Amino acid sequence: MKFVKNLSKFKGCKAGILTNQSAFGYKNRYHFDVYREFVDLKKIFLPEHGLFAELQDQVSGSELSYIFGEADIINLYGDTEESLVPSPEILRDLDIVILDIRDVGSRYYTFLTTAYYILEAISKLNKISAPICIIVDSPNPIGEKVEGSPLQEKFESFVGVRSVVHRHGLTPAGLLNYYNKQFNLNVEIAVIPVGVYHPEKFNSRMWVPPSPNIPTQNTCLVYPGQCLLEGTNLSEGRGTTKPFETFGAPFLKGKAKEELDKRLAKHQTAQITLRNLRFLPTFHKHKNVICEGYQLMVEKPKKFHSLYFTLYLLKNISELFPNEFEFLKGVYEFRSDRPAIELLAGDSFLLGYLDGKCKEEELVEYLLHAEKAWTLRTKEFQY
Repeated sequence: MKFVKNLSKFKGCKAGILTNQSAFGYKNRYHFDVYREFVDLKKIFLPEHGLFAELQDQVSGSELSYIFGEADIINLYGDTEESLVPSPEILRDLDIVILDIRDVGSRYYTFLTTAYYILEAISKLNKISAPICIIVDSPNPIGEKVEGSPLQEKFESFVGVRSVVHRHGLTPAGLLNYYNKQFNLNVEIAVIPVGVYHPEKFNSRMWVPPSPNIPTQNTCLVYPGQCLLEGTNLSEGRGTTKPFETFGAPFLKGKAKEELDKRLAKHQTAQITLRNLRFLPTFHKHKNVICEGYQLMVEKPKKFHSLYFTLYLLKNISELFPNEFEFLKGVYEFRSDRPAIELLAGDSFLLGYLDGKCKEEELVEYLLHAEKAWTLRTKEFQY
């Protein structure tokens, strides 16, 4: 791996890019447009949600079409699980593959999993015909703070690469270089550092939603925990203006809700404020049904632990609403062999906690140990 200042040394190279609207900022332009001034753009690889984040989660992009000269559009989120992984043959005639796409700091977020699958495909090519991978780095919107435990291999899926913790604390280049070394891919990688095409720091007034339900930078703060709600019958706020910050369900009412309020009022009280509310999702879970719930308002981001909050929330809701609350079954991100909560939690110990098999202090100690181990393990990938 080496650092390069820009793409000028690759001028005229046959290139493919993985990108979407989140790669915006250089001279107030989309980067996929800028790159055409440097390289011979042959292929544009589309992640989940499409080039302009037009599509909701788990919606195939196979019907999307765009025109970029003679460049081919290759959708990497289609109708089958096989569509997620590019064929090495698609990459063989390229000199470089540019990976320029923003992450939100959590392992569930699928853009860097798609980038990882591209690295894997490149690794299967003969070194002579394998393209160089250029990673245009960008800041981690929630910084270097780490949360969670390594995903166990049996739970690996599109929403979780093995060995990675829930909130990884790395930039895109950091995580992708970790994959390259950890899994012995041996792909030739060059990194364009933060600040060349992306601004040095995120300006919340210039935030470009990388996908429909990450509308603000604040959403990224709660997402490492709140994404677990996707595996339950609680609304994670899709269909509202504050997804993942707003959450609840129609059945959260009565004395059990009062007890839940009391328990949550004692949890991370110095870091957050929970605002009781009612909301009406316009789509997704509980569409057009009034939900009782909360808005999660983070007051001290550096101390707030989103994953712990959501694990605590789910455990207590399952205790207080045993007949109404449930973990969802069925297809989730092309997988039907495991419930979504298993793919998202990714750890037998955490799943055991949700089942009441360990105490609060045991969970806290377990997470603290796992987070320290990940920080040490990935120190060389902090850019």
